[in-house]
Amino acid sequence: MKAFVDWLVARRWRPILVAAATLPLVPIVPTALVALETVRSGVGPTLPLAALVGGLFVLMWTIIGPLLGLDPLLASVYGGVAIVVFAVGVGLGGLLRWAGRLVLAFEAILVLGMGAVVVLNLFGPGGSDLFAPVFDRLLAALQSEQQMTAAQLEAFRQAQPLVLGLLAAGFATTLALSLFVAYWLCGIAVGERRFGAEFRELRLSRVIGIPATILITVGLVLQAPLVQNLAALALVGFLFQGLSVLHAWAHARSWHPGYLAPVYVLLLLTPLRVYIVLVLAAAGLMDNWFDLRAPLRPRT
Repeated sequence: MKAFVDWLVARRWRPILVAAATLPLVPIVPTALVALETVRSGVGPTLPLAALVGGLFVLMWTIIGPLLGLDPLLASVYGGVAIVVFAVGVGLGGLLRWAGRLVLAFEAILVLGMGAVVVLNLFGPGGSDLFAPVFDRLLAALQSEQQMTAAQLEAFRQAQPLVLGLLAAGFATTLALSLFVAYWLCGIAVGERRFGAEFRELRLSRVIGIPATILITVGLVLQAPLVQNLAALALVGFLFQGLSVLHAWAHARSWHPGYLAPVYVLLLLTPLRVYIVLVLAAAGLMDNWFDLRAPLRPRT
């Protein structure tokens, strides 16, 4: 891996081009590659290059898409995704350069996400109005096919204001994963194996952890859309802290990697993922108050 990363960072344009090549696969990887180059070269030098490659990618899909028989709307979606990935990658790299530490950059993602949710709820269209056209089409399709009862359709409609929080939580999760990959690659590039150690110590600070705990607690009893949407983002923070606790125990006790694999399989590939998320988030929340990693540290 070190040889590949050395080849990748030997030329400024290579991470950007490889990001464009991997864009159709998983957005996390190209975003991390653009962030890697931004961390190394800075926002100013990277932004024009990312904009140029992103523009060429959009142009390519605009020309080649119809030749391949793709719907023009689908081709424009591919182009839009490319622009978003390159822009987010540059922003994420700039954030990492500013933060310098993994946990601070991770907390900044949560704070920015919560700020965006507050602005949209209080000063913007909010979840209900923002996604109303999509919900109306879905409800019309479900009603025409008679796949849901009237009670289920009403519950579906009641969940509309909460979609903003779910989307924000999903976007924050994707950003966090891209951040972790970028930080891991940066460590490899400079010959430091720092990502594992820092991730195993990841813990929300009191400044973030206390409000996040309050949001989740209040969200259990208060069904206000703004509180529920912010609680979804707080849950993301404690989810990754719970994963950090799990990896810290696995590393300290030298557990076989096979012991952790089922957790990720259940988390990613099964209908039980909701319960796994809640268990890990609960562990992260408890760690923020009771330090579940204390038994792993040597006694003085």
